Amino acid sequence: MKIVTRRSRAKSDGKSNILCLTIDRLNPDCLGAYGATWLDSPGFNSLAAESIVFDSYYATSLELNELYRAFWFGESPATERREKRSSLFAALKAQGYRNFVVSDVEAIALYQDVDGDELEDRLLFDASDADAPATSIEETAFFRQFAELARFLSKLDDDTKRGDAEPWCVWAHLSGWNERWDFPCDQRRLFQEDEDDPAPYADVAPPYWRREPTAAAKAKRRGARVESTTTHENANVVRSSERARLDALDEADRRQSVVEAYAAGVNVFDETLAGFLELLKERKILDKTMLVLSGARGCPLGAPSALGVPGENDEPSPFYSEETRIPLAIRLPDMTCATMRLPALCEPRDVYETIRSWSEFAPALKSEEFWRLENVEISPFAGVWSGDKQTEDESPKSTDDESTSRRVAPPQDEPGANLLELLADETGSVREAVFVVARDAKSQERALVNQDWFFKRTPTPNDSELSEPTEKLELFKLPDDRYCVNDVADRCQDEVERLNAAL
Repeated sequence: MKIVTRRSRAKSDGKSNILCLTIDRLNPDCLGAYGATWLDSPGFNSLAAESIVFDSYYATSLELNELYRAFWFGESPATERREKRSSLFAALKAQGYRNFVVSDVEAIALYQDVDGDELEDRLLFDASDADAPATSIEETAFFRQFAELARFLSKLDDDTKRGDAEPWCVWAHLSGWNERWDFPCDQRRLFQEDEDDPAPYADVAPPYWRREPTAAAKAKRRGARVESTTTHENANVVRSSERARLDALDEADRRQSVVEAYAAGVNVFDETLAGFLELLKERKILDKTMLVLSGARGCPLGAPSALGVPGENDEPSPFYSEETRIPLAIRLPDMTCATMRLPALCEPRDVYETIRSWSEFAPALKSEEFWRLENVEISPFAGVWSGDKQTEDESPKSTDDESTSRRVAPPQDEPGANLLELLADETGSVREAVFVVARDAKSQERALVNQDWFFKRTPTPNDSELSEPTEKLELFKLPDDRYCVNDVADRCQDEVERLNAAL
């Protein structure tokens, strides 16, 4: 990783640093802090014990470019961009921060919508492909990237200790399970339950198989097995022998094989995260830094539709909660409200606003008046998109009244909210629904999530040019059905009509 840091002329004014770690395809159901009992994650659990953890945090797009519109510009991917907005880094620079973007994904490190003068530097990790699984954790991409990031942060800390540097904001995006599965084979075998179990998935390129393949997908796969290799979207190579082996397994064995390999990645990530955080504590960097650890997109592990991540030539599977629900932990410098869990619905736009307003808001956390607040401002959409049964008087009506029309309009254009305001009232909320789009604003595959429902609308292809377009509507009850397995749309028609109207 090449590091080019410009010397700042101004001195720090006592503001806390900001470190954002975004890990792609991190599934919260594989983390102990989110309830996993079959997989240990002491590193993340320790961070969660020092942080504020959010249980209902959802990605709003499955396309990284669109997702970072929310992270860095506070925009919803469900809406078309009308004009370029000021970025998060522009706001932080105006507050005296030096900004850095670090990633092994070129599209993120060189994100074109962020002006170059808003960043002190863009740093690109070595993203060379691996031909085979690593033989040790130290050889994995996770370990090498965390080590590079630790060295860079140490250098920034040395600048700060000399008293000649401004506070910094570092946003590090790691491709995680989306780019390469180079986790050691001995780590993968740790999760085999029985000697007779099928061997864990052993390839480096991420797997992707639909749970119930269509006839077209089966034909496509038969063609792929004839070829010697299949190209993955990230220039990795999927061995046809590994694909053929998994295709030959039944559904349960296929899922177990992939889950074992994914769990090995969790072990590698967790161990490297623990070492990384320990170093930051030894250097006392965390004492003066707000740390935000966020997922980017979830990784489907077979419940209910797919395994792994999609390749460029693979038929995409409809997304569900497992691919959109992601972890979020915010550790404040003095560990304010450590171990607190918040159920409020939130999304990447809220992370944008939380970081943007951190320096201005931090003094409020030390104010007695803040902790005396009885209520956090509730969204104007409260009660409209929730699953609570509405009375006739509460139902939205067609009228010219401005306040009523605002309540009826879908809340895609709501600005992000500072999640730290929820500390004054942990039962409060910042939004009543999260909208998710498959790729971008033009995509017709969408979902709406609230505290009660995961509602999904998927276009179905026409059999002929003369037929009318159709849509598949699905409804899943949350939190009882967090994996979106039992579709209850046919039994809750009123909810389906109301939620579909919002989409």
